[in-house]
Amino acid sequence: MFLSRSSHSSVQLETNPHLKFWVIWSDYEKRVRACCYKWLYSDQDRVEDAMAQACEKALKVYIQDSSQIENMFAWLCRIAHNICMDIHRLNSKESDLVKQANSSSTQFYFTESQSQTLESEYERIHLYQKLMDAINDLPNDLKQVIQYKFIYEMEYSEIANQLQISQENARKRVQLARKKLSALQYV
Repeated sequence: MFLSRSSHSSVQLETNPHLKFWVIWSDYEKRVRACCYKWLYSDQDRVEDAMAQACEKALKVYIQDSSQIENMFAWLCRIAHNICMDIHRLNSKESDLVKQANSSSTQFYFTESQSQTLESEYERIHLYQKLMDAINDLPNDLKQVIQYKFIYEMEYSEIANQLQISQENARKRVQLARKKLSALQYV
């Protein structure tokens, strides 16, 4: 926000602390940013994070009670410095944890699980429903074979005994049912 003291009347500045803060912030922002660059070793991303946090924190405090602030630049720098030091502490904790995890890999177990997005969960449920509908639409002899083979995980010989058909016939029925169900892939 580009504001200056001269662009607003002194009455507006005195009665509106929010507006007054933005004028002060615009006056000192470049100098505070330069300090942040120094404290954060010119790391652009961290400087931007620190500046955003400093601005937000300073605005909240300024609006609540600005009468306690004697030197605006020093006050803004102190807020920014504290935030920069918090960022340093957070980064050192993270690097310590990484070092600890790397040095004693037997104590830490990392999984490669990924959470599913809502879209992929919806697609999975939709495909499951289509599969169940397609299985229900199969003729009874094919539906039974699919149930025995994939739900009860029976061998072809067991399916043949259960349905009193040959093993070859059981294989053929499973193959035929699979062929009908595989059409779902392309729907």
